[in-house]
Amino acid sequence: MSLLSIAALNSITLLGAEVVGRAYGGGMLKIEPREADVLPLPSPSLVDGQRDALNELRPTIAAMLRSGLLMEAVASVDEILLTKGLRISKRALTAARSDHADLAARRMARGRSN
Repeated sequence: MSLLSIAALNSITLLGAEVVGRAYGGGMLKIEPREADVLPLPSPSLVDGQRDALNELRPTIAAMLRSGLLMEAVASVDEILLTKGLRISKRALTAARSDHADLAARRMARGRSN
């Protein structure tokens, strides 16, 4: 549980949030509790297996987020959980990141036009 906030900062979870979340004025993304139940999150066993690396990364992630570097923080978590932990291919990870970027851009564009 203590690592959930960091573990959720990955490309698959962000893509899932775009798919299940609701877009509101200004492009804001809102996740209702029922929608949060279906978010793709890393398994507890995956997170536990990468516990040391995630704990070591915690201060760096915090600094990145304070600086507004969300996607850089996500890339760091991706490296630990998705690349090393799940051994997701670079091609699959690139596709997930691209799909997330496309959906987020679409949501933001719709938010500007409202």
